Amino acid sequence: MKQRNLIILLIAVLILLLPALYYLLIDKSVTAVGTAGSSTQAATLFGNYCTPCHGSTGKGDGEIAYLLYPKPRNFAKGMFKLRSTPSGQPPTDEDLAGTIRKGMPGTAMPSFHFLKQDEITKLVGYVKDLSQECLDGQPCQNHFAAKTQQPIAVPKPLPYSKDLVSKGKDIYAQLGCVQCHGESGTGDGPSATGLKDAWGYPIQVRDFTRGTYVGGGKPEDLYLRFMGGMDGTPMPSFESTIGFLGNTEQERQELVWSLIHYVKSLEKQRPEGPAPGNGELAVLSSTTTESELSDPRAAGWTKAPGTSIPLSRLWQKNSTTAAAVTVRAQYNGRYIAFLLEWTDTQKEAGSYRIQDFQDAAAVQFSLTDSETFLGMGARNNPVNLWFWRSEWQTRVDNPAVPDIRHTYTNTADDGDVSTYPAAISAVTLLAGRDAMNPIARESLSSPVEDLNAAGAGTLTSQKPDQQNVKGRGVSDGNKWRVAFVRELRTKDREDIQFKTGKLYPVAFAIWNGSEKDRNGQKLVSTWYRLNFQE
Repeated sequence: MKQRNLIILLIAVLILLLPALYYLLIDKSVTAVGTAGSSTQAATLFGNYCTPCHGSTGKGDGEIAYLLYPKPRNFAKGMFKLRSTPSGQPPTDEDLAGTIRKGMPGTAMPSFHFLKQDEITKLVGYVKDLSQECLDGQPCQNHFAAKTQQPIAVPKPLPYSKDLVSKGKDIYAQLGCVQCHGESGTGDGPSATGLKDAWGYPIQVRDFTRGTYVGGGKPEDLYLRFMGGMDGTPMPSFESTIGFLGNTEQERQELVWSLIHYVKSLEKQRPEGPAPGNGELAVLSSTTTESELSDPRAAGWTKAPGTSIPLSRLWQKNSTTAAAVTVRAQYNGRYIAFLLEWTDTQKEAGSYRIQDFQDAAAVQFSLTDSETFLGMGARNNPVNLWFWRSEWQTRVDNPAVPDIRHTYTNTADDGDVSTYPAAISAVTLLAGRDAMNPIARESLSSPVEDLNAAGAGTLTSQKPDQQNVKGRGVSDGNKWRVAFVRELRTKDREDIQFKTGKLYPVAFAIWNGSEKDRNGQKLVSTWYRLNFQE
């Protein structure tokens, strides 16, 4: 009996010691990451907004990282593109805060302007804690520890002049910019193909003609990029080269600012204007009728102010799509409506062939009072999406039975459709429809689909009797205009419900079929908030 009691006591003690043994045996890197960020709120913020892309340990291996190009930053390597410090030095806290607040235009890194300053500060500390490497048999080394940051002093810009631009063109060639960015700055230099970042991923050279820069397009921003370089990329620091070319500080400054003015002179496209500084989109109170709200060309839409919302491409390519979408919003006593306008000179509305992709647009709403993860929400913060497809618009406008012969006009049947069984006639050559794919269904009452999601891979169409969003899209050969209309309040629990006096998180997405956009390959905005105007 005593021996049995002793065994039971030993087992109980072992059970009590298991948690301690676990923490003694786990990998050092996990232990180090586990202590990252003293604030529970910081860990929650990182989990909600950063983990899906950067991964739980900040190594750039998040759940949706495969959908993004360039790939999310691996914080463990301690290399950051956007810095106010010389090459090789870590960024300052304000550098990191600025990247979080402003995002990186033209990449998948969105702006988190909606976060409070103390939340951004906590995220900065968390990212710095994750910026450490834990090699086998060696203590973990934090890239920010025991290192001082000495920000580059940015002097007052030299004013623009034709002489400076002319000199800048010579400097552009001398520094080798032409090798990557090309003679005209379009990113087509002889060395552009095959460039890779520090992690071995292909990297796309910046096209200066588009006027979009990941670190901002002000002359002062470009000064930091040229003098500090962009760690982890082929973009070097020109500080030492400028110092060699200029004999005096005045000459060196003239060289730098001439280069900046020349690069700015290459811009052919200008951003269509920043989004509102407070992050809010006005929803105008209006007497416009439902039929007018459903018409993208209706004169009533001119009453609503247009707000230019910046877009970022999740998968980088030689894009010709506009970098912004203009959004107008109205509501009357019963309905709310949105009008999205964006430049697209190639209308694509077919999806019969495997090589074809269609233009599309979506409006995304958070079903909670807070901004959830931008990429299809999260389990505890689902989203409601209104998704317009150009191919559906074509079928609504031309309610004929969809047929492969609409695309292959020279297709010929082997026999008379009225004579041969339908099973072998050409009209049945629709694999999607025959597989009962809801996207390929024949009967459509609206070109807009009402969907829900609670994270990547969870996008789900609402039931047919819940499809209550109407809309219409029209193209003039240069620009798409797409209207979305729905009642302010519905009986469906999966729908966003609107009432005045509240702010509603909203985001937007655009797909360009001519650039083979589909699924996660698209342009997206960050979150904004709808503000109903009485």
